[in-house]
Amino acid sequence: MAATGLLATVVWFAGAWAIAAKTGNGTLGFTLGVGLFFLPLVLPTSFVVGTLLWRKLYPEENRELYGAVFGAMTALASLAVGSLGPALVVAASNVSRGTIPVSEVAGFALLLIPSGFVFALVAAGWFVIPLGAFGGWYHERAKATA
Repeated sequence: MAATGLLATVVWFAGAWAIAAKTGNGTLGFTLGVGLFFLPLVLPTSFVVGTLLWRKLYPEENRELYGAVFGAMTALASLAVGSLGPALVVAASNVSRGTIPVSEVAGFALLLIPSGFVFALVAAGWFVIPLGAFGGWYHERAKATA
């Protein structure tokens, strides 16, 4: 699942680059920046969640279906954890600039996390979740035919 997460990340950066180069509207920096904040959290999350799902909840029958479900769940979890990165960076940036006091940073970050998750679902979830489902299904299919 970490390999599928890495593939999704590569496709995200390539797609962001292609769209920004084609439209030329100056959103490349924003899109790549958000992706860079997600990257350090997404890959370890994919590995840990995928490992836990496959070791603890692995069924004996209908493995390909469960592989697809586990892959989609892993992708969704990686988007949820990945949304912590941008929220914490924006909160820390506002504290360092003196925009908000340190006592309010936890509340500010907690407000940004759900909106960051919604942004992640809209921006990348349409691709990452089906890719995770395909990766889990394919993994189980490859094991069955090997």
